[in-house]
Amino acid sequence: MTIEEFLNLPEVEGEKRELIHGEVVSMAYAGFVHARVKSNINKILVVWLDRHPLGQVFLETSYRMDGDTLAPDLSVLRNDRLTPVTKDLPLGAPDLAIDVVSSETAARLRTKIRLYLKGGSRAIWVVYPDERLVEIHSANGHVTILEQGQILEDSDALPGFGAPVAAIFEGL
Repeated sequence: MTIEEFLNLPEVEGEKRELIHGEVVSMAYAGFVHARVKSNINKILVVWLDRHPLGQVFLETSYRMDGDTLAPDLSVLRNDRLTPVTKDLPLGAPDLAIDVVSSETAARLRTKIRLYLKGGSRAIWVVYPDERLVEIHSANGHVTILEQGQILEDSDALPGFGAPVAAIFEGL
């Protein structure tokens, strides 16, 4: 399927879809734990970006990358990529893509990480609520795994950013 065909599909309420290598991938509602983690991350990023106006955080925004469209749970676009705003999907991967893992297969997740990096992401945060850990995949190929008692820092995507990993899982 082409991106144009994908973009012309009728929307289905409660369903998130991506186009990966010409295949439509549907993801059902992931549940309240997933939503709570996304909300916590959103709050952390919004507060930090308000104090450090480097960019803007987006929720489930689709990005157009070559023949694929991906919609991370959260993403950050740096200021230089925020204008001009068009009706089309943003071109290229977000500067920071964040996916909260609930039911995605490991193979599909690896594919998405590669596509984000190929599309220009500075970093991808993969958040695992059940294990209460965060993986940071940097554009240079380095992977950092952070657990509850550590501080999440990402100088590639958000220079100067820092937040306790435990804050991401608050309320769980």
